[in-house]
Amino acid sequence: MRQLSYDQFTCHTEIDNQPLLRTNSQSISIADIHTADTNRKLQQIAFESIEYLLQEEAEEKEYIILQNSIRQQLAMQLNIENLAKFDFSNLENKIQLIFQWIIVVFYRTSSEMFEWKSFKEICIIEDKGVDLRNRIGLKNIVRMTKLEFELTKQLMLYRLSIESKNNNNKDVVQFISQIFDIIQIIIRTFEAGQKVMRIEEELIRRQIQENQSKEEEK
Repeated sequence: MRQLSYDQFTCHTEIDNQPLLRTNSQSISIADIHTADTNRKLQQIAFESIEYLLQEEAEEKEYIILQNSIRQQLAMQLNIENLAKFDFSNLENKIQLIFQWIIVVFYRTSSEMFEWKSFKEICIIEDKGVDLRNRIGLKNIVRMTKLEFELTKQLMLYRLSIESKNNNNKDVVQFISQIFDIIQIIIRTFEAGQKVMRIEEELIRRQIQENQSKEEEK
């Protein structure tokens, strides 16, 4: 019988094995995070042929591998260390939402624990952002939690506000542009992973039905 497995086409790091500090994080629910149109496409999977589903599964896995590779490259190019010369401690500056998102999604720490001075020292100055780049580039996106994905989608809603309030320095502008490019890739990768999961569930369901039919014929 087919098994649900993503190790062959997703990046996986040690941080993915660490428990969440927030107890209200949970596995993602497809119905909770997708639009009606996307849900309709996922539901349509139940009516497609096996050949079509196998082809779609292979193509989506290749797409995820490609997006993971692009994300890793973009993460390595992130203009992180230049941020150390700025003070983003003002709570009214929405750019803090980016850093809060980072500690929740990539460090699995409560956003309430964010404090710019500590973040700057630990994530930027200490190793010139090497660990942070690796976390952003290598996180297993397919296995994101409900909280992580919701925060990622919500952050996109603040892009214009963040850009408009932080457009006076080219280093900050560059970082914001880079991080939102990565966020878009994360969203696309996760949704592709959800499609693969739905396809594999459908293929397993059909295989079970086929096995049951064969047993009944004996």
